[in-house]
Amino acid sequence: MGAQLLWVLLLARALGASSYGAFSGVIALALAMSGFAGLGQGLRMYQDAARASELLADRWRQASRVLMWSGAGLAVMFMAVAHGMFVGAGWPLLMAVAISELILAPVVSQVAFAYASRDWMGHAAAVPVALSVMRILAVVAVALLPGGASIAGYAWLHLLATAITAAVSCAICMRELNITNVDRGLGRSDVWAGLGFSAIQASGLALGSMDKAFALRWGGEVLAGNYVAAYRFISVAVLPVDSLMMAALPHLFRAGAGRAKAGRLLLALAAATGGYGILMGAVAWWAAGLLPWLLGPSFGPALVAARMLSVYVPMYCVRTLGTNALLGFGWKRWRFGCELLALLVLGFTAAWRTPVAGLAGAVEALLAAETVLLLLIWGGVFFRVLYRPWETA
Repeated sequence: MGAQLLWVLLLARALGASSYGAFSGVIALALAMSGFAGLGQGLRMYQDAARASELLADRWRQASRVLMWSGAGLAVMFMAVAHGMFVGAGWPLLMAVAISELILAPVVSQVAFAYASRDWMGHAAAVPVALSVMRILAVVAVALLPGGASIAGYAWLHLLATAITAAVSCAICMRELNITNVDRGLGRSDVWAGLGFSAIQASGLALGSMDKAFALRWGGEVLAGNYVAAYRFISVAVLPVDSLMMAALPHLFRAGAGRAKAGRLLLALAAATGGYGILMGAVAWWAAGLLPWLLGPSFGPALVAARMLSVYVPMYCVRTLGTNALLGFGWKRWRFGCELLALLVLGFTAAWRTPVAGLAGAVEALLAAETVLLLLIWGGVFFRVLYRPWETA
């Protein structure tokens, strides 16, 4: 939490509201597309290795192979789409973001999945922290450049930080988990098995990223900068729940395979996430008053947005439990459909409300999408995981 918060604060102060909004909007589009990097083989590795640890080496090699060529293809596609969507973004910026977020950052996620599949949760949580620390160093470095901080300058240092983290964490992970780099073929059935995970990974990342791209597209750079700063500040509060879900997902995978009772597990997790969300939502509302002081006067409007987004904290905490429960029990299509519908609500509401209501409209779009997703996801958890009337009929 500290590393994430410090990265957000330093980068926002270094770039200012306008440049920070431009960079965040571009990188959000890349993150939304990164769900297709690897075509779901990383999550497939996580599931299969959590259920049978001897499969880790085989699944790792398959995931690595698919990640190489899919990431390169996505990078080219991203640059073409981003160049048309964000007219002011230069090619050097787009190239640096494409390599960083579509080729290298997915390697870091794969390393975290590998550790988590073995229940090495401390190691799994440490990998994204290492990435945040390296990106903090990149912000410090760009601030010391003779010409001052710039988007393009930071983007290339951001790429360097991601590359170092990916290379070092991958090498350490393969040594510690004894993953041999043995070549294994990838059949049609392997690709097909990963596509279901790819769909939900893509929809989840798109839902968590496209609000920033929409804010830049329909609100401009300054509005996007204030929105992203408020969102990043508030989202730090939900990081412990993301860590909890990382620790719980292997148990949910096993419950989905019939080796654990789902009801008691979900009840305990619901109590933890719901209680924490309510508490931290209140803390986030109070702490939002610090934003203008922490980020500078150009981020004054972020205060109101952050206080509106404090409602997002408990909603996200409970919703993310539901999405992980559906993943653990194999209901990938239901989750994908729910997230796709929520993404459509997000895009429609952002296009409608942001030009009219400004920053408040961008927040309204996110809250509308989260409300729809929360209801649909937990409806699915109840009827498909807990209730299941067709099994008792």
